[in-house]
Amino acid sequence: CSLTPKYLRPQMDIPEDWSAASNTTQPPQQEEPPFWRAFENEDLNRVMEVALARNLDLQAALYRVEQARAQAKVASAPLWPSLDASGGVSQNYQESANNTSRWQGFATLSYELDLWGKNRSQAEAANYRVEASQYDREALRLIITTDTAVLYTQILGFTERIRVGETNLRNAEEVLRIITARYREGGVSALEVSQQKVAVNNIRAALTSFIAQRTTTLNALAILLGRAPQHFESPQAELSSLRTPVVNLTPPASLLTARPDIRSTEAGLLAADADIGAARAAFFPSLRLGIDASLVATGFNPATAALSLASDVLAPIFSGGRLEGNLENVTARQKELATQYQQTVLTAFREVEDALAARKNTDDQAVLSSESVQEARNAYTIAKARFDAGSIDYLTLLETQRSLSQAEDDQIVATVAQLEAFVQLRKALGS
Repeated sequence: CSLTPKYLRPQMDIPEDWSAASNTTQPPQQEEPPFWRAFENEDLNRVMEVALARNLDLQAALYRVEQARAQAKVASAPLWPSLDASGGVSQNYQESANNTSRWQGFATLSYELDLWGKNRSQAEAANYRVEASQYDREALRLIITTDTAVLYTQILGFTERIRVGETNLRNAEEVLRIITARYREGGVSALEVSQQKVAVNNIRAALTSFIAQRTTTLNALAILLGRAPQHFESPQAELSSLRTPVVNLTPPASLLTARPDIRSTEAGLLAADADIGAARAAFFPSLRLGIDASLVATGFNPATAALSLASDVLAPIFSGGRLEGNLENVTARQKELATQYQQTVLTAFREVEDALAARKNTDDQAVLSSESVQEARNAYTIAKARFDAGSIDYLTLLETQRSLSQAEDDQIVATVAQLEAFVQLRKALGS
């Protein structure tokens, strides 16, 4: 018999489609590869392999899975007979008499008939908790890989922004040199010189900030890869080497089986159902069968053996509310986990919608920044031609070059945000 309640997935409204789906989505493929391979960058693939192999949090999670498996083995032990053996030897010393030796051994074989499924329910609960720990590790694996991808793209972005910032700094310093020379000739006032010095200092401060942010981001990536941050080398790839992937969007219902955090919560809910079955079975009598065997030998006399069969019935009569309290506890725990399951699913739906909205916004920003860069390049080309023809001065040319550098910096920020939005969307989808 089994007293475990039949599992019913908590009822909730599952939307048929996403409200924020953008035109950059595609139907899901049969086998979705790991999300980072969509970037088509071998250096990133190598970094991911290191993260998966050496991340210390993932290694700790693996040990938690092994602990759960060991606990499941302990919980499954009552399903099998138990065999115990003991033995001993004694020596008698008497005056004016022969010394005698006595050897004896005992063996006990016992087995509890699981009439009401208590032992099976406890074993099932432990096995479901093993599944939950495995899904927890998968959820952590997804977090580690997405964090690694985000940090990697941010490092490449900071490297590009530093390059653009250094170009801006050289241009601003050249403008300051020209303005200073004109000031000495009386062509401009000290105000223009001070304003340009402020501009140069602002660019230097921004450049210093980019360098510091790249260092801290690099340190964070080193920890994810299980390495000390000291002397950790920055990735040598360029941001442009990362392909902007297309999203393969799955329907909302697929999240119930795709996201490891939802699967973990559901496994915990199944374990709670099994705990209820075990708590119910504790109200019924238990039957244990046993076989006792003994072997005794004295001196040089032949050994004598004895075998006995026994059975014990243990029926709870009064436990002071212990059994009732245990059943109430596991039942309340099951209801709590059912509520947590619903909350986890709703949170997953919200995260996907947020990620889709962020992806659409970053796609739009990337298009606008690309157009701005193109216009800034056209303006610089025109200004360069006019400067060569002598129709504009060098300051005007440098100003258009500064505008181009700023547009390129904005494009880098938009590109990094677009790549991060893809990563966060794949994380929300559970793949």
